[in-house]
Parts: sequence; C-alpha cells; structure tokens
Amino acid sequence: MTYSSVFTHKGNPLELTPDYPEVFRYMGYGLKDRTELDDDVRLLVKQIVPELQNLITPQAVYVCYPLKIEGDVLYFSDYQVQSKELSRFLRDCSSIYLFAATLGPKIDQQIQKMQKLDPVKAVIMHSTGAMFIEEYCNQICDIIKQQAFEEGFSVKNRFSPGFADVPLETQKLFFKVLDCSKKIGLTLMDTLIMAPEKSVTAFVGCYKEIKK
Repeated sequence: MTYSSVFTHKGNPLELTPDYPEVFRYMGYGLKDRTELDDDVRLLVKQIVPELQNLITPQAVYVCYPLKIEGDVLYFSDYQVQSKELSRFLRDCSSIYLFAATLGPKIDQQIQKMQKLDPVKAVIMHSTGAMFIEEYCNQICDIIKQQAFEEGFSVKNRFSPGFADVPLETQKLFFKVLDCSKKIGLTLMDTLIMAPEKSVTAFVGCYKEIKK
C-alpha cells in the first residue's frame, strides 16, 4: 500500500453519532464508583451535546507509506521513529498510515468562554468534545480500514504519540509530513499541545492476515 499523497477529509458533524454514556464517562460518572447522575446534570448534557455538535467542523488529513521495522526503529519514506512498544505492536505490518484529525476552533472557544461563566457547563463541553473527537477518529479509521480491505489488508488499532514509549516530540513528525496547519488549520505549540485542543494524531498499521 503506497499512498504518498496527503489526503484531506472534511467530515459532516451531523454524521457523528453522540455517545452520551461516553460523555458521562469522561465527566467521571462510571460503573466502578457507581456515582449517581444528578437529573439537572443529565438535562444539561442533553442540551449541550447537540449545541456543540452544531459548532464542530471536523477535518482530517492522512497519508500511507510502506513500512520497514528493524529492531526498535520504524522506517517509512524518509522518516524514522524509535519505539520499542510501537515496533512490537506493528511488527507484522508492511505499511503505515499517519493521520491528524480535529473538530475545529469553535468548540475550544466555547469551552474557554464557559470556563469563566459556568464551570459545570465547561466540564460537560470538555467531555462532549472528547467524545466527538473519538467518534470522528473512528470514522477516519473506518475510511482507512476500507481502503486497506480493498487491497487485501487488515489494520491495527490506532496508536498516538504520548502513549507508551512514543514521545510527544513525535507530534512534530506528523505536522511535517501532513502539513496540518495548511491542510486543516491545526497547529502545534511549543508545549507540543495541539490547537485546537480537540484534535488527535495517530499511527495506523496495515498487515496481511495469514490464512490458515
């Protein structure tokens, strides 16, 4: 699989399906602690989720390269990443996708505004944004999965910088390869935090399944 060109995807926010249990989970309401949801909070969530859905402008960029792994180092195009965990996770892969996805700036602006006016609503908005960027990343991974399937490949789960032993410094590689600022208005600050905040970068490995 060799998609050396960078592809841009513009999503439709209406095609994102709100996952309310995930919003509650991000807010800290989980099955383990059996925390009871306040009815007023539940109503606020039901109100805020669709409001934020109208503000997001999901976009993504992705590219695919042939992959070679030697020891703890991954080689693709003119780039390399050293990671014991990522090399182990992708050891049977022969190609690799790099993608970046964002919900756009408006949701961040609304959260920042609400942090001063109503901290409870700000927490709900933050959790809602986390849910929606996960939903959008799942959509991008479905696109990648379909492209891989058409060429006889299967895909691994996505793996992001900052996870395991892959340093956040690896974010710089994504921004260099994908030209995120120009393509989707996504920038990387000196702190290695992305802006807009509700954004994700990730690797996705592709492999041939061995038929038994």
